[in-house]
Amino acid sequence: MSSLKNRQHPTGRDGLVLDETYWNALYGDGYDIDGHFNAKEHAKYAKSLMDLMDIKVQSLGDFGFGKGLLLREFNRAFKPARVVAVEPSADRVEELRKQKWISSTHIQIHNQTLEDFEPPYLSYAPLDLGICNSVIQYIPDRELKKVVEKFAKFTKFLYFNVPTKNDYIRMKKEIGFEDPYAHQRDLKFYKKLLSPYFHFVSFNLLESKLSKSPLVFEAEIFLH
Repeated sequence: MSSLKNRQHPTGRDGLVLDETYWNALYGDGYDIDGHFNAKEHAKYAKSLMDLMDIKVQSLGDFGFGKGLLLREFNRAFKPARVVAVEPSADRVEELRKQKWISSTHIQIHNQTLEDFEPPYLSYAPLDLGICNSVIQYIPDRELKKVVEKFAKFTKFLYFNVPTKNDYIRMKKEIGFEDPYAHQRDLKFYKKLLSPYFHFVSFNLLESKLSKSPLVFEAEIFLH
């Protein structure tokens, strides 16, 4: 199944449109975007964590899958029975549909923004693991709380990454990388945003406080 209702491009900071100009600027200049050049390593790491905690991942989702590299590698690592993929770019959705691995995967592809994505079934049957990699820096402040709360309702665990203001400063200094589309927020902002909805389990891994699953990882040092 797939939903292609929303073909309008989303906007980032200062109303800049995330169209093909954005994709070419950020992904067409040879930058090694984290989660893309090392997608296999991310998937292996996440799989090892879930195996360590004896958690079976039978359902997987990617919120803002972009080029689809992380989604592909996580699907290969976990071999889930069900996959949900969300992406506002119609071009990226069409690219994903053409990938060979899709034909052998039970996948629902939604061409929607995260702000508009509201499938009732995920509130009743949350995904075992979701992915949100370098996405919410493009969502305006007024929508952030709603989107993060949605993640916590729709997933039991979330593999999450977002560049902070300091990350952008470092990337500009070290490799000359700038992203005019992104809202640059500090680490304190994101911790305050996430903490009502998630436990911080480990590097990149969050556990939902809202998805009605029992707390699995009980090492107090990680539960901020």
